[in-house]
Amino acid sequence: MPSFLLSILKWLLISPALFCLVGTVCSFIKYEAWWVRGFDFPRIQMLVIIIFSAILVSFFKENIIVQYTLWIALFIALCFHSWVIFPYSPIASKDVKNAENVTEKTLKVSILVSNVLMGNRETAKLKELIKRENPDIVFMVETDQWWAKQMDYLKEEYQYQLLKPIDNTYGLLLYSKKEPIKLDLNYYVQDDVPSIIATFKLDKNSKETFDFYGIHPRPPVPEEAKTSVPRDAELIMVGKEIEKKDNPTIVAGDFNDVAWSHTSRLFRRLGNLLDPRIGRGMYSTFHADYALLRWPLDHVFHSDEFQVIEIKKLEYIGSDHFPIFINLAYIPQEKHTQEEPEAEKDDEEEAKKKLKKAQLDSTTAL
Repeated sequence: MPSFLLSILKWLLISPALFCLVGTVCSFIKYEAWWVRGFDFPRIQMLVIIIFSAILVSFFKENIIVQYTLWIALFIALCFHSWVIFPYSPIASKDVKNAENVTEKTLKVSILVSNVLMGNRETAKLKELIKRENPDIVFMVETDQWWAKQMDYLKEEYQYQLLKPIDNTYGLLLYSKKEPIKLDLNYYVQDDVPSIIATFKLDKNSKETFDFYGIHPRPPVPEEAKTSVPRDAELIMVGKEIEKKDNPTIVAGDFNDVAWSHTSRLFRRLGNLLDPRIGRGMYSTFHADYALLRWPLDHVFHSDEFQVIEIKKLEYIGSDHFPIFINLAYIPQEKHTQEEPEAEKDDEEEAKKKLKKAQLDSTTAL
């Protein structure tokens, strides 16, 4: 075999290993470029590629030192990625308790979250899911005027609405059976990316209320944002806003981020929010069309007054996201039995730097 072909073959044997190692190193870098932050998402996929890479490296006989160095580095990377995703396995400890002894008198709230995919024109499947699950709150993102018209029938059963259809993939539709005390839109970072801020009564005959945030920040992809700064800033601003309050809180939506990323964990610590996925499973909602490229982007986080009755990923609706459904019980007397994440020493300083960077980026764009 010609020497140049041998050289190509050698590189082919070790290139997957080098890719995995670069991706693993990127996990420790706080650089916001989209291609760096992209490595936050495919943790399970990286585990598979690492194992495949280790097998390929076994055929690399050219240099035993290089071979063993790669094996050791791949083993460390395997341990790291496993450590990151382990909390989202069913054998890990639950972040949120299963609600027990739930009765008709127990205050509850159920939410269905769906990124409908703006160009998707299949509504029947989503309508059927809403009918079957009968949630208290339906929150849809990527909704334009066409979607708002198609969902207009929900107004008969869902008395309260906040509708902001936009044809830029950042439209929002919220339908609620719970009575709102406040129901507003906010534009945290960019004036074409709205979020919902609401306060609902848990029951019409109760004085108990909860705050609800419905969000869909801009993703760090080249056609939307070359960095994760807008997304990170919105999550941080919501987290810091929650931090200042003392009301039960639920945050739901398509975060365009995975729960194990540095920014999502920072957001949870700032807002003292629990993740019902931990100890139950990933419930990967994106990409619905590609089973091998799937991770959890759609989330529901909440404060410690709530416990889980049910959480599940719903069926395919024609979108690139699966909807997610959660039913929560309000059990404030047991709030201190669930350990909320707390802000760490450097979190506030990091949050300030990220918000300042977002402000500078916004000024530069103008």
